Amino acid sequence: MGDAVIDKVFVKDKKIGDKVDAVLYHDRNQVLRASIDFPYEVGSIESLTAVDIDKKGVYFKISDNRNLFMPFEERTYKVLMDMTYPVVIKENNAGYVYLSSKIRDLLSNDHEYKENDEVSGRIYSINKAIGAFIAIDNKYDSLLRIHELRGVHIEGELIEARVKEVKSDGKIELSLRQRAYIQMDADSDRILDYLYENDGVVYLSDRSSPDKIFKIFNMSKSAYKRAIGRLYKNNDIVIYNNRIELKEGKNDRK
Repeated sequence: MGDAVIDKVFVKDKKIGDKVDAVLYHDRNQVLRASIDFPYEVGSIESLTAVDIDKKGVYFKISDNRNLFMPFEERTYKVLMDMTYPVVIKENNAGYVYLSSKIRDLLSNDHEYKENDEVSGRIYSINKAIGAFIAIDNKYDSLLRIHELRGVHIEGELIEARVKEVKSDGKIELSLRQRAYIQMDADSDRILDYLYENDGVVYLSDRSSPDKIFKIFNMSKSAYKRAIGRLYKNNDIVIYNNRIELKEGKNDRK
């Protein structure tokens, strides 16, 4: 195993031959070090930031002057510098501590979350056919299905979402959308804002294509139809075959 370097501040009251309990790890320069005050437990999942990448692997910051190594064979996606990722603290047969991004089997479905709870977590895996898998609080597994995703997402990204469904086995499915009645208000406000800023007219109707609606309002056609239905009932708009206009007298914001 060889000798390990330990900070003298931790052994100032020790003498040669004394035994100490310490965690062994390789630092950024591949020097074997021993730590008495290692900040994490082996087996725990932590959010750590990548600070260096070389031909052997990736180094993550664990304190101001300490870094922990992730061998490339323990990496399950491309790691970017200065990005934070959910990683697990592991120990090999020789007793050295290292990092791994292989966390799926360590995440639990035993939780107390319920539908509509607000949660946050980092993406640890993306399957282009299924969606993004997210580690809620670095403890619980969850899925954000592909139809819920908009734009580009990457591993390590912090996601804030709503619990859409909890399966009978505890598996969590998430949504980036708010509850329907809250979302409807937000969508209606977005349409009104557009009308106020564009002379009271938008050249869409309830028959417009989903692509055209999404391009202008970044919402689905069904959400758009619910929103304009609410605005129509509130007497805020007039719906024509090829456009929507603000009702006369509604041109000024209150």
